[in-house]
Amino acid sequence: MGVAMPLVSLLVPILVASPVAVRQSTPPVLRLQPNGQVSVSGKPYKDFRITTGAAGINTPLGRGLSLNGTRGGMLFPDRPEFKLTKSISVSAWLYLRSYHNDGPGAQVLFRGDDRSGADAYSLVIHGNGTVHFAIWDSQGRGMNVQAEVPLQTWVHITSSFDYQTGDLRMWLNGEGVGLARTQYRPVAEMDNRYAPGLGIGNVQNDKGPHNQPMNGAIVDLRLYDRVVEPAEAGYRFIQAQREAP
Repeated sequence: MGVAMPLVSLLVPILVASPVAVRQSTPPVLRLQPNGQVSVSGKPYKDFRITTGAAGINTPLGRGLSLNGTRGGMLFPDRPEFKLTKSISVSAWLYLRSYHNDGPGAQVLFRGDDRSGADAYSLVIHGNGTVHFAIWDSQGRGMNVQAEVPLQTWVHITSSFDYQTGDLRMWLNGEGVGLARTQYRPVAEMDNRYAPGLGIGNVQNDKGPHNQPMNGAIVDLRLYDRVVEPAEAGYRFIQAQREAP
């Protein structure tokens, strides 16, 4: 486990008085729960590693993962549940301290292996201040949807890929901010010779040639095998105020 990196204290003084009811349905394929537990398909799951440079952290939105922007991540083996080839949704609360200006960006969620361009899906922060949700097929062809994302404040990102229509969508704090369409579909199989897996806060393998760490915190990350919009993905209206560290 890594050493916890400091995160500014945030106040969350206002919550919605009457939240909209959300329909009950199947749980996320993967969830980093606000109580600190990790679940796969609704069941507790412990077969992951938190590497140096990442650590658990308490936030006003719950228990999350803090990353120091140099190394570290929460790393998972490439389970069958993660081999999503149809609809996909990814959501998370993010607090970014800075953008990552080296290499292809800072991963929030990534599935792939150590080969360059051998990826399946990803939610990544680029150095120009944009967040991208992308899918790739078995030939390395892909498409992404993107939007600007701010620093030094809590934001909720929801992104989805609709297998039936090819639509990729993105919402920031509950508002639609991006739409794209593609003919490509996510690849299922990775090459077992190149350490396939899934990473939160970085790529999937801390011993490989790639390092794409985030500088900030991730809370209530969810991966679904269907299209999900912000309300079901855990978004609620907040007013967050930054205090001095």
